[in-house]
Amino acid sequence: MELHTEDAKNAADAATADLSQEISRILDIARAQLEEEFRKRLEAAVERTRTSAVGLADSERDAAVSRTRAEVTTELRAQFDQTLLQKITQLQSEFEKRMRDARDEWDEEKDRVQEQVDLWRTYSDAQRLMFESTSQTDILNHFLQHTVDFAPNLAIYIVRADGLALWKTRGDGPFPPLISQDTSDPDGFFKPIAVRDRTVAAICARQPHSDAPLGFLCGVLERAIEVFGMRLQSRKSKSAAS
Repeated sequence: MELHTEDAKNAADAATADLSQEISRILDIARAQLEEEFRKRLEAAVERTRTSAVGLADSERDAAVSRTRAEVTTELRAQFDQTLLQKITQLQSEFEKRMRDARDEWDEEKDRVQEQVDLWRTYSDAQRLMFESTSQTDILNHFLQHTVDFAPNLAIYIVRADGLALWKTRGDGPFPPLISQDTSDPDGFFKPIAVRDRTVAAICARQPHSDAPLGFLCGVLERAIEVFGMRLQSRKSKSAAS
């Protein structure tokens, strides 16, 4: 997960660099277009002045052209600067918006990756603690502890002579004292815990709940109970042999 996070950050940095280069390129093109327009308008104004001064002496004609060049240059330079400033402001606004969008996307990706990291850490911790438990009660308590984020309203049922009886609950409930697949809430979560095709417990959760994490942890619970039973059986066999 850490590698995925670093890859996403590098991708965001690369996108920012590409965005800056693209804006610089657009600005250079805009500046070149404005300068070309400025040159054409200046040449046209000077040419008009030369044409209107055809009857004048050379010195008067040159002076008129110089005055026109200076006046038009001042006027067009002001227009050029204003237009260029507007273009820069527009591009800056677009750049800031795209940067905000890129940051938002990066934050969303970072949060998603962190959620996955937290989820797998929960899976790992739950599996380790349940498999290291020294009693079935500890196994069930660890399951109850590690499912709180996925089902705030949850009940554990264990097999009794009269069926699946309520053992422990968390949240508001209510949960019936006895339950089966037929009597469980159709909008809720119900999962029998079976070891070697024999139901030994059941998990029931009411809304809200996340089915996928609950299903995974129920599978861990089944394996932990089975492994615990195998350890007990092995100890009994060793005791009988001795």
